[in-house]
Amino acid sequence: MAPQRRRALAAALALLVLAGGAGFYAVERRGAQAELTLPAGSTLEAAQLEALRPLPDFTLERLGAPLTAAELRGRWSFVFFGYTNCPDACPQTLGLLGHVQEALRAQQLPVPRVVFVSLDPQRDTPQVLHDYLAAFDADALGATGSPQALHDLLGYFGVSVERKEGAGPAGYTLDHTANLFLVTPDGRWLATFGPSADPEAVLADTQALLRARLPG
Repeated sequence: MAPQRRRALAAALALLVLAGGAGFYAVERRGAQAELTLPAGSTLEAAQLEALRPLPDFTLERLGAPLTAAELRGRWSFVFFGYTNCPDACPQTLGLLGHVQEALRAQQLPVPRVVFVSLDPQRDTPQVLHDYLAAFDADALGATGSPQALHDLLGYFGVSVERKEGAGPAGYTLDHTANLFLVTPDGRWLATFGPSADPEAVLADTQALLRARLPG
């Protein structure tokens, strides 16, 4: 699926601070003392850098064993919140991620796994999520849970959701935060991409972040 630009929503860009170094420059992260070190010549156009806080504990339902924060360790992840009946932002974001993954794979770089968290457990059963994601990426993880199970994870990423009655095939739709979150292999939130980010800018920034030196 060819990625398309989605409707414009404001996304603040991180302040980039250039510093000396042998082939690298440091970027100050929002709300953090430590620094991320990007390869020389790299700039971030779409990514907003975060404070590298560890993911909270969570347990979500999926096909097979529950999804927990521990399972995301050991590999880069793109975390995205949505629902399978989403008419635009969700399929477009999954298409964008397919483009990014294909390019990273061709360059023999680490390929972040897609983690799709449904905000609609009423309709999105684990089987529905599995079948929906299979059309985009057979390796993607789809999970959901009750409002209580989702609460800490939504608060951590600053994701909001509002149910709109009287619309959509099942009588309602969900207005939700459509940001895309990059999580490190040790389970820390590194960067956010806004929903209006250009696909090529997301790719370029992801390439730089995968090559970056992360503080411990």
